[in-house]
Amino acid sequence: MSDWPIDWRAVVGEAVRRRKREGLSQRALADLAGVSAPTVNAFEQGDINLRLAGVVAILETLGLFVHAGSTDALERFIYAARLRWEELVAPLTSEDAGRQALGHSEQAYALEGVTPPPSAARLREMLADIPESSGWSPFWVPTREGLRPYVEDGMLECWLGRPETERVFNDPAHSDFWRVSREGLAYLHRGYSEDGPSNLEPGTIFDISLPIWRTAELLLHAINVARALDGGGDARIKFRARYSGLEGRELVSWSKPRNRSTFERLHRARSSQVDLAIDFALGDAELGLDALVHQLLVPLYERFDGYILSSNLVSAEIAELLRQAGLAAARR
Repeated sequence: MSDWPIDWRAVVGEAVRRRKREGLSQRALADLAGVSAPTVNAFEQGDINLRLAGVVAILETLGLFVHAGSTDALERFIYAARLRWEELVAPLTSEDAGRQALGHSEQAYALEGVTPPPSAARLREMLADIPESSGWSPFWVPTREGLRPYVEDGMLECWLGRPETERVFNDPAHSDFWRVSREGLAYLHRGYSEDGPSNLEPGTIFDISLPIWRTAELLLHAINVARALDGGGDARIKFRARYSGLEGRELVSWSKPRNRSTFERLHRARSSQVDLAIDFALGDAELGLDALVHQLLVPLYERFDGYILSSNLVSAEIAELLRQAGLAAARR
């Protein structure tokens, strides 16, 4: 008998919870999974006589199944990085900002067709040379003792939320955890700026502009790392993102108060989490960053009562981002 029996009722129960959390009907889940609505219904009733392929499709759509093999290297990397972050924050008090308890984003990418650097030390040097972006740059490489990156499990790792280290900023958005491997895998875990001390009611709002900036910054980081690792135009980038702690937040123009007239009515998130994914060639990213960011983020904004993200807004925000000297130089 197996030492690791599967509790099927628990699996089905978690699947139902995730479907409802995502605001999906059984029919909508069936469409996404490529199965019939009766199949989803039977699955949720605990039917064990369904075809395995259909069950796998349902679980995979809900993020409860990962295929074995080389094609899911990024998913395995994300899973391990997430476990590592949970291990680091476990000793923190419930009030510690480093927990990012009210919500956070996870963004990761995998580079294909690049040449790995010879050592972790060279990887650290390369990351430090990547042009900085606005505000709090992704994968920032600090040099101060207690904050600077270190090698863990053969990868370069950095955690800015260490409670024993004195920091200028002590809020969720400045408590980054990141990991980067020599093989071109990168993961960033970051809290929301809206949950910092400048907001009197953390956990209640979600800024309309910041995801555009942060996503563009991450994609530009991936582009620059791919270039540094001798990736040509046919090198590929697999990008994944997850936004958690969304439910109940109102979509607002928080970072740019002058744009508050953007909304004709209230838009509130009705589900807690969304997973985003996009794969593209390096050459495509350099020619169409606006379109990639817009395509990736549409499902995130739809969580807010069906809000339709304007491609013009995305282009305007990215244009403002690229006007900054460092990023403009990175794009030339």
